[in-house]
Amino acid sequence: MTTIKPEIVKALVTLQARLVDAVLALELPDLEEGEVLSGGPPPYRRLDCDGRALAYIRPRPRKRAVRVDITGLWRAPRSSPIATPNAGGAASLLVGNEGDLHDAVRFILATVESTRRAEARALERREHRTVEG
Repeated sequence: MTTIKPEIVKALVTLQARLVDAVLALELPDLEEGEVLSGGPPPYRRLDCDGRALAYIRPRPRKRAVRVDITGLWRAPRSSPIATPNAGGAASLLVGNEGDLHDAVRFILATVESTRRAEARALERREHRTVEG
């Protein structure tokens, strides 16, 4: 088993914090850091938007990256250069450097915008059917 150097973990925790800060700096309405309930230090950070979980962000030292899991409650864009196959949610990203960080911020923003547009269209259709009916 390979020992992970503490400086790698520290660098990834810093990258994780920079990513969360960059997303929150977008100042999107109803976007905030969610609360993580944990007995010890939280294993991940969480972003919430519109009253529901948007993304879980955790360091992955063995992969030398920060993993961003977009929850299945959101419509993620179809692809990203930093996307990785995932089992459950809408998308998973691996952020390993500054360039990836900017790609991840754009991806998260596009996810929120795409979902909000889709929900607005669905509401419009429901209201239209109600008026006709």
